[in-house]
Amino acid sequence: MSKVQEKIQTAKNLEEVDSFKKQAWKDYDRLYAELEFTCQRAAMMHQHEASRYDRKSYYIESAAEIVGGSSVVSGVVGVLKNKMNLLTSRTGLAAVVGLPLATGLEFLGKGKGTALPTLHDKAEKHKNSAAGWQRLARLTQSYRILMDDPRYDAVQYAQWYKELVDTQQSIATIVEVPDSIVELFDDPVEVIKPLRKNKRLFQRYMKLQDNKDEAHEGGDA
Repeated sequence: MSKVQEKIQTAKNLEEVDSFKKQAWKDYDRLYAELEFTCQRAAMMHQHEASRYDRKSYYIESAAEIVGGSSVVSGVVGVLKNKMNLLTSRTGLAAVVGLPLATGLEFLGKGKGTALPTLHDKAEKHKNSAAGWQRLARLTQSYRILMDDPRYDAVQYAQWYKELVDTQQSIATIVEVPDSIVELFDDPVEVIKPLRKNKRLFQRYMKLQDNKDEAHEGGDA
């Protein structure tokens, strides 16, 4: 092979390498973007579930307080059960209507010792999961920024992506989201709306900060 042919071959090889780098950058940038969206969506679903369990806890606590505490409830339940036993012998309707009511009051009285810890535990798991997904989304964003650094190549992109996917798998095992909530967030609008809202709030915050800095500089002058 002549020197001219060697130069041509070298140029072709460099061109192929450059083409591969550009294509790899595009492909990995898309993978990172998809993962970031997945993380944002998962975080919102878990936040939704955490809020739902928190609301249930609040309602049970409020209902138990309104009833008047476990001691009062126990007395009411006892009276109701005695009356139900008396009325049951006369009519089956009393058992159908009254006993569920007594059971409901008894449940409220015991709510703080049984249902509430379970609800709080579920809420905390979803909060922890949401925080994990948010952290992973931020980490994915930071790696996308680093991809523009010419010192890194496809090999580094692959290592980062493996790290992100491994973390994703560990977060996904904390707690599951019901299928109904997954379907609710199948609409991209449900994900984009909160993100846009947060972006607008951040822009307003930065504007207020800029105005504050300008006022401070004006005062110094």
